[in-house]
Amino acid sequence: EAEAESEAEAESEAEAESEGEFAWYYTCGDPVCGGYTPSGKALCTTQTAGDACEEDDAPCDPQDACNRQIVCAASDPTQSEGGCPISRLRHKRDVEYLDARALERRYEDALGIRLATWRYKKDGAEAPPRLGFIIDDDPASPAVRPDGEHVDLYGYVSLAVAGLQVQARTIASLEREVRTLRAQVKTLRRARR
Repeated sequence: EAEAESEAEAESEAEAESEGEFAWYYTCGDPVCGGYTPSGKALCTTQTAGDACEEDDAPCDPQDACNRQIVCAASDPTQSEGGCPISRLRHKRDVEYLDARALERRYEDALGIRLATWRYKKDGAEAPPRLGFIIDDDPASPAVRPDGEHVDLYGYVSLAVAGLQVQARTIASLEREVRTLRAQVKTLRRARR
């Protein structure tokens, strides 16, 4: 049902885009849907993705489970450079899977990320500290979007996955070594009896 609804939304938005008019579009929303969180924006009333709108219409909050917003734009903001992460093969080219050496390099990249806590200058004095990294420390990181101003959450998480894969291989290798050593110790103990 959600897939059919999403396809209908995409068709409606594509029609509006092809006419060169302004239309309501959904934004990306959260990278992982975790339930609705109020945005502080006005709640949507009659705004529907794909319907026509005026250029200066304000965005609204449709109370979406993935925290998408509805914005008035001339084209779909989720399809622009740096739009929503899309991970289906049909959307990609030049795909190269990481071999063990490349995974090790990404693992090293992840280990090199300096984590910090901070508050944004715009945050009030009572705002809780945030946790993450500072782009200025490594602007060439795969965890930084091409604009150099924003975190690429997909890249950031992928670095962590590379680290998990490297660690899992290391642990498996150490477990095999421990099993071998235990077998050798057992053999030596039998030989002493």
